Amino acid sequence: MATYNPRHTITAMAAALPRVTAAIAVLLCAITCLSACAKERLKTSASQHPDVEARGVWLTTNSGLDWPQKIRGEEAQKRALTDMLDRLADANFNLVIFQVQANGDVLWPSSLEPPMTTVATQRPGVLDYDVCNYVVDECHRRGIECHAWIVPFRMGSQKHIADFASSPVPHPGASRRDMCVDYQGTLWLDPGIPANRQWLIDLYREMVRSTRFDGISLDYTRYPGADFPDADTYARYAPQGVTLTEWRRSNLNSFVADLSRMVASERPAMLVGSAPIGTYRNVAGFHNAAAYDDYCQDPIAWVAAGGHHIIVPQLYWDEKYGYTSNLARWTDEVAGRATILAGLAAYKMDTSSWLPDTLVSQILKARTNSAAGGVVFFRAEHVIGDSPRARTLYDRLRNDLFKTPARLPWRK
Repeated sequence: MATYNPRHTITAMAAALPRVTAAIAVLLCAITCLSACAKERLKTSASQHPDVEARGVWLTTNSGLDWPQKIRGEEAQKRALTDMLDRLADANFNLVIFQVQANGDVLWPSSLEPPMTTVATQRPGVLDYDVCNYVVDECHRRGIECHAWIVPFRMGSQKHIADFASSPVPHPGASRRDMCVDYQGTLWLDPGIPANRQWLIDLYREMVRSTRFDGISLDYTRYPGADFPDADTYARYAPQGVTLTEWRRSNLNSFVADLSRMVASERPAMLVGSAPIGTYRNVAGFHNAAAYDDYCQDPIAWVAAGGHHIIVPQLYWDEKYGYTSNLARWTDEVAGRATILAGLAAYKMDTSSWLPDTLVSQILKARTNSAAGGVVFFRAEHVIGDSPRARTLYDRLRNDLFKTPARLPWRK
């Protein structure tokens, strides 16, 4: 038997050391190359500028968040708005979803709801100027499509409603109080009352007839919670044998179908869309609050009924909650019958730890889904504002991802 000699072992190890060192060097070089290639692929993907893609923002007027903020007076408000649109146009955005209704108050001359107090600055209850057509015309001058963002059922708090006590047009939270439900301190028009749904159709007919918007986009078209206190309405209106959730879902389906028919009859070229909860129904491995199951919101049925053209699910989370999987679920469900745009949470750069890279990654992932038509950011300030992360994101969009113009998917 050979005798173990440590000197021989040390000598052998020393002889092998150059080969091991060389192997490590090759491995490190390979890792470096792979990393560089991955970065180059990301850069290349980002610079593949699609010529058909929606690039949108929600422009929020509720409490003046994006616009007009605290700016008063017609000329000053107009300057602030056109400055925002200039910034968006300079980065090749092609879609603005402009909020025209927030909490039972609107931005067109209406006989049914009062104007928003943030814009009606000179005379109580009277708009200083034609806000809606002004923003539409200014968008069009810059090659941007403009859709009207509406919030049908939410009326706001009692304090908010009281602010309109002297308005020539009463707030519906007061004039229709007996048809509202108080849910966690906010009044909601009860969707289960057919007269409420018809009243809203009449309200939106005013807007469709008096403005030049290219589309109309529904928000908060859902029940706010499973414990919404509508037992009396359910007992009065629900057909026998229909469950509460089935009945609630049918109420929203009926309202959206009626809205689509009204729009088609008044302005056939006007598009109808919506911004539902980000999860339609949960995909394997995730347990999110879901539009269909938790909020009685069924945009797939809205598309199937006809006249519903665009869905922008609010995909306001990262892969921990299944951003890519949920986007795929939406595109699979719609199956080409409507355009799906990914709603992105730009606001999380200011309210959480999200970095601009998170949103860049989500744009690139949306581009890999051939059935997705683009992205919409919530909200404008977090894209064109002054925060460091907003400025970084804007520069990435303007100089890389949105470097060249693109056509909207529905305008090919």
